[in-house]
Amino acid sequence: MALKTHKNIELVAPAGNLEKLYAAVHYGAHAVYFGGQQFNLRATTKNFSIAEIEQAVAYAHKHNVKAIFLLNAFLHESDIPFITEYIQHIKHIPFDAIMISDPGMALLVQEYLNIPLHLSTQMSTLNHLAIKFWADNGISRIVLARETTLEDIKQIREHTDIELEIFCHGALCISYSGRCLLSRYLSGRDANQGNCSHPCRWKYSLVEEKRPGNHLDIIEYEHGTEILSSKDLCLINRLPDYINAGVNAFKIEGRMKSLYYTANVTRIYRHAIDTFLNGGDSNRYSDFWLKELDLVSHRPYTDNIFNEFNNQSFDGVPYIKKTLFMGYCIDQQKNLVKVFNPIYKGDSYQAIYPIVNNQIHDSPMTVVDIIIDGNSVPMAQPNTIATIIFDKPLVQWAILRKLL
Repeated sequence: MALKTHKNIELVAPAGNLEKLYAAVHYGAHAVYFGGQQFNLRATTKNFSIAEIEQAVAYAHKHNVKAIFLLNAFLHESDIPFITEYIQHIKHIPFDAIMISDPGMALLVQEYLNIPLHLSTQMSTLNHLAIKFWADNGISRIVLARETTLEDIKQIREHTDIELEIFCHGALCISYSGRCLLSRYLSGRDANQGNCSHPCRWKYSLVEEKRPGNHLDIIEYEHGTEILSSKDLCLINRLPDYINAGVNAFKIEGRMKSLYYTANVTRIYRHAIDTFLNGGDSNRYSDFWLKELDLVSHRPYTDNIFNEFNNQSFDGVPYIKKTLFMGYCIDQQKNLVKVFNPIYKGDSYQAIYPIVNNQIHDSPMTVVDIIIDGNSVPMAQPNTIATIIFDKPLVQWAILRKLL
């Protein structure tokens, strides 16, 4: 598809910790988004200390990548003194933007910081009048509600020049723009404070109230159903439609996913965006993109959240995992590999690399030797750093995986 304009399109990648941020930077993100240890919507992940936030922004900027900081939790009245104090601790950090959901949070950030504000998808922005309201109140970019249709976006763009961002890949939520009370009701963990226990992913069975323990047969799997669970979003082949509609930025979901997920999904979407914008032949790479996105852990994909089952019967959303993340090269000169799963001498793995200048360098690698403390050993243990010699050179930031 020919694009209407060769505009600058931004790929925004998730960073659940510093290591994942580094991976996103090296694998092609134009911007990274991450949160501190308070007031963002992923309270159960490790997130970033103040010192790590400083390191993250400096590292991103060193590599010409933007740093977007998340303050997108909804505030209770009792939170206001604490967020006011927290802002004092981070106001010296040169973020490129801060993401907010709560209007009160916007007021506090504007009072103490002179930083562009992005509006989270949590605010369910679906029309140009809502966008005008937010633009008039200092918002520079809108992350549209995931419920926004392609036709909506086209019509919105006719009324506004504000930056528009959408999610292009990752987990979806059954609740409207992710605002859900189910987690709080069933587990006491508030999704709107970033502490969702994801009860929509639990397995359920139907029980008649007068027959406790008698589970009725509506079974997808032997352990129950997942009738609340959604497929995962994947817009890889529809990016030109959204670019033509006026989208400025594409966001990947997944701060709680693995480093391998972050790196591989980022490189595939960056390659796709570059291919589309440079007039390349997307048909040449489409199968490669889809294959690689199938090789990260995911649920079945959909590119249409309004009819994800295509009017067919519900057939479940099993979790798909076809690869094991083995580790990645942290020093190519010394052949140092950070190991995540056991690596054995003589085994073969796949190495993936960032895609640079449209060149795909992925290749199989066989372990020739493993050296720890100067001694040759048969296996490198998880959560260690080992010198691993392969049958071909291993490049910095190469990621090793094993097909299951």
